[in-house]
Amino acid sequence: MEKFKGIEKYNGTRKYGKLIERRFFQEDKIRQAVFEVRNDSGAGKTGGNGSGHAFVSDPTASAAIREISPLRAVEIEAGKNETETIKWPEKWLAVIEATYRHYEGGIMEELLKYRYAGETYQWTCSKLHISNSTYYQMITEVQQFALACACQIGLVKVF
Repeated sequence: MEKFKGIEKYNGTRKYGKLIERRFFQEDKIRQAVFEVRNDSGAGKTGGNGSGHAFVSDPTASAAIREISPLRAVEIEAGKNETETIKWPEKWLAVIEATYRHYEGGIMEELLKYRYAGETYQWTCSKLHISNSTYYQMITEVQQFALACACQIGLVKVF
């Protein structure tokens, strides 16, 4: 199944709930890594050196191709002296943005904002006047919506 390399296969909600949570918490790091890769000057050549293509030095074309090509992966800092490779980072950012857009203008938007800003569930429940069970039910709903978005965009393969 080489054609699906880098795409996760769906094996149950719990595994993907944790993955989605991690991506939401890593949003700023992913966004920064994408920005850095996109704004890296890079090399302005294509082909040559036995690649099967003629050497072409066209920095404008190279920059245009680099801009429209999706990033396959970025490295982010995952902890002290640790890095994590995020495959298809722009797709993950699209999933996160779609989720925030879907829950815009309601209590869920506030819940997401507080949760991924690092506030405790106790503080969030108190601030939003909801119970712990309601809080976790809302988080589960958000994770399921984000999982559906990830499936639709091709980050998670259902079968």
